[in-house]
Amino acid sequence: MTIIGRVQRDGVSVKVAPGGALRSVELEPAALQLGGAKLAKTILTLVREAGRHANQDAEEAIRAQLGGLSDEDFAVLGLAAYDDVPDDDQAAAAAAAEGRR
Repeated sequence: MTIIGRVQRDGVSVKVAPGGALRSVELEPAALQLGGAKLAKTILTLVREAGRHANQDAEEAIRAQLGGLSDEDFAVLGLAAYDDVPDDDQAAAAAAAEGRR
């Protein structure tokens, strides 16, 4: 069984494996009309979303087979829910704050 998170929006399609490995990015002509900054932000957002789906699907499959694993066990396996991953705005604010020190 292969588990892949897939998301498509604004002419951008991404596929991500559990754990966050990017499998593919496909751009339709409409995506190129978004402009560089918006396109980059769209891709990053979709990668996070697809990764979250892949991790959830993998977690469900593993729990069905093994059961008894804790959330910490899944984090060790690289299957955290991406909820703790900062979005672009949070990461930029953290980098700016770090630069001021």
